[in-house]
Amino acid sequence: MKKLFTALALTLCTVMLLSTVTVAGDSGIKTVLTLEEAKKMALENDVQFKLQDSYIQQKTEDYADLSENFSAGKGVRSSSSAGKAAGRINNQVNLENAYFAMKQEIFDKNDLKRASDYNVTKAYYDVMKAKHALGDAARDLELAKQDLDVAKIKVEHGLMTSSGLTQVENAYKTSLTEYNASVTDLQNDLSTLNKSIGGKMDISKLDVDMTMYMPNIAALDLKKIREDNLNNNPSFYTAKKSVDLAKYKKFLTDTEYDDNYDRMKNMNDDVRDEYTDMVFKANRDYDDAKYQYDEAVRDLDLALSTSYSSLLTMVESIENLRKTIETTKLTYTHNKTKYDLGLISKNDLAASEDALKDLESKLNTSIIDLNLQYLSLTQYSYTPVK
Repeated sequence: MKKLFTALALTLCTVMLLSTVTVAGDSGIKTVLTLEEAKKMALENDVQFKLQDSYIQQKTEDYADLSENFSAGKGVRSSSSAGKAAGRINNQVNLENAYFAMKQEIFDKNDLKRASDYNVTKAYYDVMKAKHALGDAARDLELAKQDLDVAKIKVEHGLMTSSGLTQVENAYKTSLTEYNASVTDLQNDLSTLNKSIGGKMDISKLDVDMTMYMPNIAALDLKKIREDNLNNNPSFYTAKKSVDLAKYKKFLTDTEYDDNYDRMKNMNDDVRDEYTDMVFKANRDYDDAKYQYDEAVRDLDLALSTSYSSLLTMVESIENLRKTIETTKLTYTHNKTKYDLGLISKNDLAASEDALKDLESKLNTSIIDLNLQYLSLTQYSYTPVK
């Protein structure tokens, strides 16, 4: 019996030493693409971004053509004074719209770059997370394979029932399924990254730089971020343009009303009602545009506050996780000493090491998530190209 257990122990050690899991993509030379290289490549392959200068030029020429020899009363045809006033107002609003259209194309070019950088960064971070998840799955599969090999040996020597072996086999199959799913997830995320940079890379040879740092949360200025959102967020840019146009039309309408006020005494009731209606609608449209904008700003303030609070919570969780890792490192060091003294099995030591690696992987993933949240909060904080 003593010889049996000695042989079993030697066999178990051999199994654990030889048992390995090949991680997808280990073979072959890979191209490590940095995040900055990926963002640059995405813009170089972005057809819409390249064409944007032509749209800017087109709208600039349209505005120049419209503003050249501009006259508010040009082309106005109406039998009534109020109708002529409305025509002059519309001409001036159209000129202002042409100016805004030119500015819009410039804004769109800046936003195309922002959106490209954001999408590439998110895709890049997703690949990093997928690689960490695959590493976790590979370790779990390796331990499950070791457990299965040990269980088979135990069954051969009558130390485990066939039902016990079935349970271990099922656990291994589950780990294998999860590993294969992680491989697929990584391939999908690499494909998404490849698509975001122009789709010209061979994903089987594409890799990313896994270096990740903690963002400087303490340096965040919420007032500045709020201002950047109001200036660079497309939703607020469009809403502010609507307010400005409505305000300008209100000013033009009030001016026409004041200029014609004395003459209204000699006009019939229908014409005076037309002027009054014009003023009412101009004020109503301005009040509505201003209300919509103010409501959006209030929603923004709440969203920024919530996002910032989430960042602080994530930072706290990461710090707590760091402390847990330090404690787990001590446990692993003690277990290694115990193993050297023959007090615990190699399986116990491997489980202790795997627990540590899982925590380290969780820390890396948490830092990536923190950077994603930071990116979401600060994505509009850039200096536009005029």
